Amino acid sequence: MDDKEPEVRTVGLIADPGLAHSFADSVCRYLEKRLNKLDEYAYSWQVTADPLTLPLHESGRVNLDDHIPGLRTKHGWDYIIYLTDGPHYEQNQPVRSVINKAQTSATLSIPSLGIATPGSVAKALVEIVRELATGDPPRSSAFERAFSMRGRKNDGDESSKINSIEGLRARLWLIIGMIRSNRPWKLVPQLSSAMAGAAATGAFGVFYTSIWSMADYLSNARLTLITISSITMLSLWLLFHNQLWEKPEGYRRRERKVVYNVATVLTVALAATAMYVLLFLALFAAALVVIDQEYLSTQLGHEVSMQEYLNLAWLAASLGTLGGAIGSSFDDVELVQRATFSQREFERRNLRMNEDAE
Repeated sequence: MDDKEPEVRTVGLIADPGLAHSFADSVCRYLEKRLNKLDEYAYSWQVTADPLTLPLHESGRVNLDDHIPGLRTKHGWDYIIYLTDGPHYEQNQPVRSVINKAQTSATLSIPSLGIATPGSVAKALVEIVRELATGDPPRSSAFERAFSMRGRKNDGDESSKINSIEGLRARLWLIIGMIRSNRPWKLVPQLSSAMAGAAATGAFGVFYTSIWSMADYLSNARLTLITISSITMLSLWLLFHNQLWEKPEGYRRRERKVVYNVATVLTVALAATAMYVLLFLALFAAALVVIDQEYLSTQLGHEVSMQEYLNLAWLAASLGTLGGAIGSSFDDVELVQRATFSQREFERRNLRMNEDAE
């Protein structure tokens, strides 16, 4: 009986700061277990995540191949995989991953996974390691191939393979992934001036009796329209005042302009909606505490219930959100940009803007 210990194979994960790095940390042990359960390998797998952050090239992306020799000398990894939280393009095509067999390295674009989870990231990494180790493409059933959003092509030579994403559905999935990487909830705390302006304007609405009568008179459809208009106005103000709109140059300029800006608009809109909801809850609570039910009934000329308080907070929050757009002018533009984008995307945008300014 052969008691020889299995050969150890090491996988090193490096990642962009932020969401990609948190995924690299969280999937290490899970990925290691998944690889060691695969019967097709007579190896003992070890997976490590390094806190190293690779610098951006002047092109606005990380050139992984430039760092492979140094990483391999430093760590001795057999396979090196780079996780990026930005969309990745090769041969003018958005891609899910790039496999370089000659370098035994790969790049995985987290946004291409859509609403990425540790499980989906680990699954994608298992596919990448399997292909690096065996040269075999990812396995898929007939059902998966029928609904696949992916394609494959060579990156100039046989040793490098591109797993591209294909079609409109894949682009929509990419946009969702970019919003996930941007993490819209980070933006709300940075809108302190906008929130202050919104709260002040909304509070005025709660205490102003004419607003009570207007809220009572307006239909739900009209209140909904006012809400949508106020969130839209705040989103547009944040978008253009903080220079969040992008005009990319170079390859696939039109597509990248649509993908980048749709992701940004939806990120900002989600943050504005979250701010609206917080404001609505605060004003609803204030109305219940401050306005006596009998007094409100006297002012409106009819019996009141919880619905009248809800309508009042509804209209006041919408008016407050419009006031928040003006207040947002006093928020720090750089802080808003940092909160809107992932760290790597913020660096990429500033790199391009600095080049334009020269």
